Amino acid sequence: MIKKVIKLLVSKLGYEIKKIDSVYKNNKEIYNKYQSKYCHLLSTINKNDKNLKIKLHFGCGPRVLKGWINIDLAYEPYENYLKYYGEKYYPMELRGSKGEFYIFDIKKEKLPFPDNFVDVIFHEDFIEHLNQKDQIIFLAETRRVLKKGSVCRVNTPNLLKSMEKNSNFNNGFNGVYTTEWDKNNHLNVLTPRIIEEMAYMVGYSNVVFNSRNNSISKLIPLEYRPDLNDREEDGNIFVDLIK
Repeated sequence: MIKKVIKLLVSKLGYEIKKIDSVYKNNKEIYNKYQSKYCHLLSTINKNDKNLKIKLHFGCGPRVLKGWINIDLAYEPYENYLKYYGEKYYPMELRGSKGEFYIFDIKKEKLPFPDNFVDVIFHEDFIEHLNQKDQIIFLAETRRVLKKGSVCRVNTPNLLKSMEKNSNFNNGFNGVYTTEWDKNNHLNVLTPRIIEEMAYMVGYSNVVFNSRNNSISKLIPLEYRPDLNDREEDGNIFVDLIK
């Protein structure tokens, strides 16, 4: 009876009472499950093991790397994508298990790791899927968790090369190659100068541009991106951000 009266009064005010959607509840439970998985992960790390390397792989997709903490928004079985990777870029010795995969959204909260804790960070064709604000937050967070002198390896499409090869700006509106955003779901494609300025802005001590598989860190795995079916190798920026 009391519930009916409250519902009637609320409706008189122009509002409606609804139950919390069960899908949201289930998603929240799933999210909490993976958060607890992070807590378990941290509790199992032997901080006294001087040979242990904490390696973060963001935007891993189906290429979950063995010995890495692989992070993305959803798990994808690698078998569905092996035809793209091939044995060269995803041989048996590189294949991690589902237990090495973690769901996390960098746009929603800080990384669940202490300051100066991580030995290396790796991501390819990932940062361009963040908007400008989230890119800066991401770079600030990666710098926070990295150990002094460690590397955040960035491999991302190069806006300058993309526009140079595909646009004709003399044609104005019709001459701009918008596929870089429209087809690929890219939000903020970078140039070398932009990523350099952002890295120094958030406090990285040095920025070193190089080429595919030529990182200054020996911990970086074989780089798959760019897929040469999509763009030439010089269509990506390869850069080490050093804390």
